[in-house]
Amino acid sequence: MVNVDYDKPRTHVQSGAQLRFNDLPFSRQEAHFHDVAVRALPQWGYPKTSTLRLLNLTENATFRVEPPADCRLPPIAMRVHRLDYAQKQSIEVELQWLLHLNATTDLRLATPLKSRDGQLVETITTEHMYGRADATEHRNVVCFSWVEGEAPVDSTDDTKQMSGLLAALGKMPDALTFPLVRGAAMLYAGIGSMGKQHSALTDADKRLYGKLGEIAATLRRNQLRWTPQHAEDIAERASWDWQAAFGPKWNNYYGSHYWDCSSTLSRHDIEAIDGARDLMRKRLEAYGTSSQRYGLIHSDLRTSNTLANDTSLAVLDFDDCAYGWYMTDIAGIVGFMEHRPDLRYIIDAIVQGYESIWPLDPTERAEIPTFILMRRIGLFQSLLYHMHNTAPGNNEGAELSPDLVAFYGKGTALLARRYVSTFGNRPLPEPAKTQPESEPLNLTADQPATTQAA
Repeated sequence: MVNVDYDKPRTHVQSGAQLRFNDLPFSRQEAHFHDVAVRALPQWGYPKTSTLRLLNLTENATFRVEPPADCRLPPIAMRVHRLDYAQKQSIEVELQWLLHLNATTDLRLATPLKSRDGQLVETITTEHMYGRADATEHRNVVCFSWVEGEAPVDSTDDTKQMSGLLAALGKMPDALTFPLVRGAAMLYAGIGSMGKQHSALTDADKRLYGKLGEIAATLRRNQLRWTPQHAEDIAERASWDWQAAFGPKWNNYYGSHYWDCSSTLSRHDIEAIDGARDLMRKRLEAYGTSSQRYGLIHSDLRTSNTLANDTSLAVLDFDDCAYGWYMTDIAGIVGFMEHRPDLRYIIDAIVQGYESIWPLDPTERAEIPTFILMRRIGLFQSLLYHMHNTAPGNNEGAELSPDLVAFYGKGTALLARRYVSTFGNRPLPEPAKTQPESEPLNLTADQPATTQAA
């Protein structure tokens, strides 16, 4: 059992070095990540003349490394870590789990690559930072095998179109556009609350979400064997618990709090989220952190963190793996689309895939909306933090504008009101039984945990 102290501040707080780095113009931040990556290349045997293409810059900077044409080396992925988000030892925990998953499952994954010195993590030191002779920075760098494919999108997803529209509005003053996007969020939520009489998901869409459910359940089953020998190291990573989402101090995950954004949310919106937060806390305290419900999770299984090719679906970005509630992985799959009118059909497809690998108890199933809203509020806080320091990419960094954040914030408040209306009078969840009612499917001591990820 993992004990969660809801009121204990995290020790992983933002250091002075990180604060100074965040004060740099974004172009200089991006240039510095690139410089660190170039300096790290020889550690993995790649010449500094290799081409570095920035793929994403949110929590960390991720590059595709292309060696010169005369080098007989494959392309790889390089991740340059953000300061204070994870220390070297905790990063190694992530990479060791990935290696174990590669050895014991048939999941398609990016394989961690050791440096020429046999290290999974190399630390690049930069002196004279911020124009000061006494300022030194240490950034951790890791590399992975390159995985081919494209992030899958279901046929009914409207995120790209909505983002483009709101980004276009961003060229107008916020005072003019914010009322429009808030009104649009209310209209969208109103349509969603009426529900749909039938699902618009295609069979291919259902298979996609079913596979994501299978992946989440496979990770849950696998970590039960791996965690006991690494529990102490995993505990070094900040957990995805109540404190991570709503802790009073900067907690390395979101960096901003919804109650500090009066320009985006009205007082009534903040009060609505407050009410949902209080209700979620009561329900999660009753739900508990028994090992039946709480353990090592990926925590960010959105489609943008997967790659599809003609035959299979690869899962990437284990950077946020840590202790958390297992249902957080189901909630993570629907991140940034919690407002969709067809959400319940998406959840049905995910749960069906999940239960083909691991049976859920009725309480876990019933409490999924709690984890979806908790994750939604966290992602909104992440958008607030990254609004002015994110390079365009294929996930939340794409076309990130104040209008998109305002739309997402208003939608979050509306979902919070709906949650309180639905769950406010429901009995609190039952704690987990000492033993599961049924054994996990196909789980034996000597059998690898596998799933068909095609």
